Amino acid sequence: MPTRWYRERKGEGFYRKAKREGYRARSAYKLLQINDRYEVIGKGDLVVDLGAAPGGWSQVARELGARVVAVDLDSMKPLEGVSFIKGDITEDGTVEKILQQAGAADAVISDLSPNLTGNYVMDQARSVWLAQSALRVAERLLVERGNFVCKVFMGEDYPDFLAQVEQRFTLVKAFSPQASRKRSSEIYLVAKNFAGATETQ
Repeated sequence: MPTRWYRERKGEGFYRKAKREGYRARSAYKLLQINDRYEVIGKGDLVVDLGAAPGGWSQVARELGARVVAVDLDSMKPLEGVSFIKGDITEDGTVEKILQQAGAADAVISDLSPNLTGNYVMDQARSVWLAQSALRVAERLLVERGNFVCKVFMGEDYPDFLAQVEQRFTLVKAFSPQASRKRSSEIYLVAKNFAGATETQ
């Protein structure tokens, strides 16, 4: 018998819509809603998608006319117009591979999430750690006035991370897409107009 989580997931409108419209994940609609609101990805942009598998965000970026470099620890089925790097973005070797492949990026997007333990304090701290790792990648890659989007869980570590992002971008907004689950504590930070890296925290 399916678990309750699986039944709820199958019953969600965006899950069904993703299946119907050919997206690899319901999260595709989160990026569509983010981009509709904030225009972080444009035609001809080079976009680096962190935590890309199974590829929903990469699909959306391609539909928006971007060139995409996707990165994930897990393998991802090939996607036309998307270059894939298998690796851990918290490791310098992976970041170097991204630099070699992408050079400079107009946008860095991250839907990275930790493996959930059920201990919210621990899960939230790991979420912020992954978001900080994504921010470090963005600092290495983004062109001046480039854009950054990342998922993070709300909690006691969130305000410090928000402050770090605000130091690096001239416009920062917290956004909860309609496609996020109602009970989710996730939030997306949308940061525009990269102003340059600051000293390592």
